[in-house]
Amino acid sequence: MEDLMKDLAQARPPVPEVDRDRMERDLARIVTLPQERPVRKQLVRRFAPLLVIGAVIVLAVVLLPAPPQSVQPAAPPKWWHELTRQTSLMIVGDPADPYAVYLDSKTDRWLAANQQVTVVQKDGDVTPFSLQRGGNEWEAAGKPETVPQVGGNHLVRIGPMKPAVQKTAVSGFQMSLHSQARLDSLESLPAEPQELRKALETIVGNDAYRIGSLAMELISSNVRDDQRRAAFELIKTLDGARFLGELTVLSERRGIGVAMAAPPTFQFTDVETQLVINPETGLPIIKRDVITTPQHGLAAKTAISQVEYLLLEQVAIEPIVPQDVPVNGEVESPIIER
Repeated sequence: MEDLMKDLAQARPPVPEVDRDRMERDLARIVTLPQERPVRKQLVRRFAPLLVIGAVIVLAVVLLPAPPQSVQPAAPPKWWHELTRQTSLMIVGDPADPYAVYLDSKTDRWLAANQQVTVVQKDGDVTPFSLQRGGNEWEAAGKPETVPQVGGNHLVRIGPMKPAVQKTAVSGFQMSLHSQARLDSLESLPAEPQELRKALETIVGNDAYRIGSLAMELISSNVRDDQRRAAFELIKTLDGARFLGELTVLSERRGIGVAMAAPPTFQFTDVETQLVINPETGLPIIKRDVITTPQHGLAAKTAISQVEYLLLEQVAIEPIVPQDVPVNGEVESPIIER
């Protein structure tokens, strides 16, 4: 073993000499080489400019004032559209041998918050109406173009009526076409019958028929269902009113009705105003004045005037009026001075 160790010692290569100059040169070169950076740091440095630009854009969007919104067109006004047909009888001719004329026309009425557009005497006509079976008093009189009222100071034109267009600035609810009594607001009206009566009394006073007439107008107006029901119940409680129950009108339309004793007209006494409504919607079907006793050859329960409600609806379209009729021009009434 000792001989083997001597042989290995003799076979070991000599220790190389240390070259200190070369070591210093190699160290200097290593120090001057660029250092490798971590991947994360390299990505941050590479994308830092883009991040700065993005932050500026975000701040601009958040801090700058929003661009002005485009002006939206105003919503069209909501109109309450009421299309009705009016018919009435008037006694004319010789008081000793009178006959009647039948006036028939439509009224197209559009109501908004501050406007009213009305087409009157639309499709209107005045025709003779005999009080005797098979009579022809008008023809026997020579078919005059105008005939005198019995008991009145006016004449009645026979033939077509000329339509007229009336446009007015209004505010609130007008009691009727023939009254200037007006409510400031429909929305605020009570929906309880007795409270509603108090509100209507402030306009027309404590007169049962005038309160009932105003309540009837209210039923045909743009009100809530509960207000419409309250108005109908109110009429039933008035002095001189009676509930008619279910009945059929205009040959086919069924409804429930209420009636009130009405003041006499210049030609008729013993008059009753009746209102028939649709029980499902509360909207009116017909309003009419009937005589309760025979008069001028007319049987009891004959309607001497009548309003049939053809349309009652809220619309956004503008009123449709005849193009060849001047607005607020003269109304050529079929009733004229003698």
